[in-house]
Amino acid sequence: MNTTDKKLADAQAAAAVSMAEARESACEAKTAVTDAASAAKESAADKLGDIKDAAADKLGDIKAAAAVSMAEARESACEAKTAVTDAASAAKESAADKLGDIKDAAADKLGDIKAAAADKLGDIKDAAADKLGDVKEKGSDILDKVKGFAADILHKGAAGAENLADKLDN
Repeated sequence: MNTTDKKLADAQAAAAVSMAEARESACEAKTAVTDAASAAKESAADKLGDIKDAAADKLGDIKAAAAVSMAEARESACEAKTAVTDAASAAKESAADKLGDIKDAAADKLGDIKAAAADKLGDIKDAAADKLGDVKEKGSDILDKVKGFAADILHKGAAGAENLADKLDN
């Protein structure tokens, strides 16, 4: 195997490894995104369950307070509303934070994949350029030899023609 074939084989092997690494990174990114999405879903479900439980508790308190007095019932209703609003705001913020984390994780993984692929493609491009330079150099050497050979033949042919002309003149 000559050096050109060896370099080409090395470049192809590097490209194959790069593609395998890119696939593996993509799988890891997908797993990270899936895990983060599951965690966000679970967190949101927990928060909604907490909101539901809190609302149920407050409504029970409201019914009890309504039996005692209308003024106390109004006050309890306001407290329940505030609690539900606060819990909903907290759930909303938690979900937004989780989605932001998912987005950041995905962007980081995709950036890593893109950088790895760009590096490998640059290596392949450089290897191909080196191979092309080698081929051009060899072609130039061969062309120079052919030119020298043709010049020698023409020179010998011209010398032979002169000798023939001299013999014919004599």
